[in-house]
Amino acid sequence: MRAYIERHFFGTGALAVVVVALCLGWPVYDGVARADDAADDAILTVRTCIDANDISGSLKEALVKADIIEKDLLQTKVTNGMCKEMLQPIHDGTPARKLLAAQNYIQDIELIKGAMREASDEEAARGPDWYFSSDGSLMQFRAIVYTSEQVAAQAQYPDGGIDGVEVKELQAAAAARVAEDKDASTATRLRQKEAALKKVGASAQEAAAGSRCSLEVEVLDEELNKLKDLGAYEIDPQVPQKMRYGEDEPAGLVISPVTEEMFQEIGKKHGNVAEASESDIGCVKLADRMKAKLIPYKSGELDVHSHQGDIRDLSSNRDTSWGWEITASKTGELNLLLDLSYAISRKDQEFRQIQDSPVYDDVIEVKPKSDSTHKEEKESWWQNITGKF
Repeated sequence: MRAYIERHFFGTGALAVVVVALCLGWPVYDGVARADDAADDAILTVRTCIDANDISGSLKEALVKADIIEKDLLQTKVTNGMCKEMLQPIHDGTPARKLLAAQNYIQDIELIKGAMREASDEEAARGPDWYFSSDGSLMQFRAIVYTSEQVAAQAQYPDGGIDGVEVKELQAAAAARVAEDKDASTATRLRQKEAALKKVGASAQEAAAGSRCSLEVEVLDEELNKLKDLGAYEIDPQVPQKMRYGEDEPAGLVISPVTEEMFQEIGKKHGNVAEASESDIGCVKLADRMKAKLIPYKSGELDVHSHQGDIRDLSSNRDTSWGWEITASKTGELNLLLDLSYAISRKDQEFRQIQDSPVYDDVIEVKPKSDSTHKEEKESWWQNITGKF
């Protein structure tokens, strides 16, 4: 049978050209199929997507300064389809929650895109997967398939993308938006994501790496949200509702113990993803660290001093706590938010916001300084906080 294939299938250059034509015809067919989804390819900015009219410039600047969101987040271009995915977790959200959810989504895309690029670089360095047979026919077939995969990625988006949204971002978004059954097996979820990536022109290696990364991020979010729902850990921010001008007030955040077994279980699930994947390129390395930042909307109104630093190692046998001192430099209702994220990279110190971040987003009422019973109230508050640190 093999001799027949080699003799008749590869026997003439004309038939080899037919193979190339068929391979290159696949993305064209997909392009026709995607015509029904043309509306999803409309381009808009994150600002338009999340309707940022109610987001103050001071809040945006505060989050950029605290390295919580990217400076150009609101100007980042996305497709309408990407926008729909971005909006899912932020219906009726506060301005701060809209920004953080948008940043999380853009982080998803960047992680998947990074994994795909790493796979693409490895693929380019390795070159076509050629195998020699007696007459070179199998080598010829491997070369044709390799070439067709490279052309497919460009044929999907002949201009290198869509109006500033590059090809890899569009492909990463395709993996992120796959609405697979979360109760399905790991292998099934990976295959669904791989199929979505290949449909938009990713090569086999890129599709494998992108699907693995996308599923790693989803599993991490799903499991951490599940742990919180089950009461495995509890976020307990303690921020004063009232304070006096010029006086210091303590604030704190307490997270109850998260056992090592819980994080090990997430590690096992990531191991299952790695085992089921055809790629050795991952993008998430969960570390037992969290970062908390207490951020005033406007600089010069509330000064915040941290006692221990932003990043803390989690413990399996005691509370993990953060403490701050707040000083009010202005009277009135002053905005303050508390952001909480967890480490997803041991090497690069990359963090990801929890789904419910900011865990505190409210105002502090600052009254003029006066001699009242405030001192006694403050001592009672301080005793309550310090008992947890």
